[in-house]
Amino acid sequence: MTAEIQLSISLAELQGLRSFATALHLNKLVSKSRLMLGERSGATLGRGLEFSEVRSYQMGDDLRHLDWKVTARRGQPFTRVYQEEQQRPVMLFVDLASQLQFGLAGSKAVLAAKLAAVLSWSALQDKDLVGGWIETDQQSYWQPAVKQAREVSPFLARLATITQNLGELKPRAPEQLDKALDAFARRLPRGALAVVISDWVGWANPTSLKRLAQRGSLLLVHLTDPLDQNLPANAGPVVLQGKIQPVTSALQEAWQAAFLQRVANLKKAVGQQAGYLQLSTTNQDNWLKPLLPTSSYADTTGINL
Repeated sequence: MTAEIQLSISLAELQGLRSFATALHLNKLVSKSRLMLGERSGATLGRGLEFSEVRSYQMGDDLRHLDWKVTARRGQPFTRVYQEEQQRPVMLFVDLASQLQFGLAGSKAVLAAKLAAVLSWSALQDKDLVGGWIETDQQSYWQPAVKQAREVSPFLARLATITQNLGELKPRAPEQLDKALDAFARRLPRGALAVVISDWVGWANPTSLKRLAQRGSLLLVHLTDPLDQNLPANAGPVVLQGKIQPVTSALQEAWQAAFLQRVANLKKAVGQQAGYLQLSTTNQDNWLKPLLPTSSYADTTGINL
């Protein structure tokens, strides 16, 4: 029997996801997503390093931190000293356009809200700050980075309210997603981890992603549904190229081609500068699985999230 599709979510449900964040760590998630793109494993992603001072070289100092200009000027080795930043900002961009509520297996809007909540709780448990941007058809919402659970509740409440009031399908304004990503990048604190959650319909400008990657670490989450590739002949009107159109055989072909091209363009745009992860509506009961290490997932199997 097919599970009933959840079309909205409540604040209480988003707050209830806090317990599942204990198995999720954002550094590991970003590293995993980069490996899936074929990038070689490198240094572990951390909160980043903040410059502190330049001092005389001491035995055991990391040679990579030698300050060659000061060394040449003084005639003896000097090293740059860094301190680990104690709280990294984790900034979420959550796309909640009306088009994300429609799907064969589930609502991408609800999936986006769930993911944003779990990532928020995960950031807080790791002593990071968390904030973000919510983009809808008509309006954008900005939440400055906060450090306490009670302070993130307004952001989660906004997510829940939007899923409950998505209403009828509305075409996204041309370049709206690109402009929103640019605005998000301008607000990002330097050294932040940015996670962009979207189905990426309407995205067209790779430069917006490059700007985000220049600010810190970047993870792109691509929300998908079976309808993204295979559009039934009896499907209602859909948005393609910014227009609501009826389904025809020609549109079905163009629809699938547009999805495959979107995936290719995203992966090409991020290259080795960011992570890319697909998350599908098809696993409504175990949607958290792709985010977790196998050992961690074993503890959550069978739990309806």
